[in-house]
Amino acid sequence: MMKPKEEGGLGFRDIHALNLAMLAKQSWRLWQNPNSLCARVLKAKYFASTSVLEAKAKHGMSYSWCSILHGLDIMKKGMVWRIGDGSNLKI
Repeated sequence: MMKPKEEGGLGFRDIHALNLAMLAKQSWRLWQNPNSLCARVLKAKYFASTSVLEAKAKHGMSYSWCSILHGLDIMKKGMVWRIGDGSNLKI
């Protein structure tokens, strides 16, 4: 997979970075589409009383959910809060 395309590979340079990007993308989908089947199942099991942005690690969680939480951390680092008109700003 990491070989150049000319040598029969897929041309990925850093497979770990690609994996983290895909996990962050899945986290984004959970946040943007909270009514999807995947989001509803994960919410019921792992973050029933909060949003996906506030989800925390739990004892006995699946490897997949643990990985999505890593992607969520990456997604949060890339998010920017815009002040707008200041109506939501609490000082």
